[in-house]
Amino acid sequence: MFSRIFKVGLIALLTGGTLAGCGAEPSGAPQGSDVDCAIGPGADYSTVCTLEQAADEGGAFFLIHHPDGGFRRVKYDAATGDLAAMDGADTLEDRSLDPDAVREFAIGEDRYLIPAEMLVSASE
Repeated sequence: MFSRIFKVGLIALLTGGTLAGCGAEPSGAPQGSDVDCAIGPGADYSTVCTLEQAADEGGAFFLIHHPDGGFRRVKYDAATGDLAAMDGADTLEDRSLDPDAVREFAIGEDRYLIPAEMLVSASE
């Protein structure tokens, strides 16, 4: 009985190891443009986030990658210039003083400064 259980466990281990090696390679660093962000309460702005354009069945949106691996999905409406958070319970608070130059917004405790031309050119 023990050897039968051992064989089944060994087969599962070997098969699992083989399957774990299959699939896509890790994607590495996010592709996009570096942007200023302040992640977490009391953080100062620094150029450590990456803005990446993406799309799904709902249309184009942006991923803002954090240095710790976290990210935010943000919808930009080119017709109105509106920004909206796409995920989670936190809403996007637009704090832009000059939305034609720099978009400043917060989602939860995280804050972002993104040149407006990056949003406009990437959404065209």
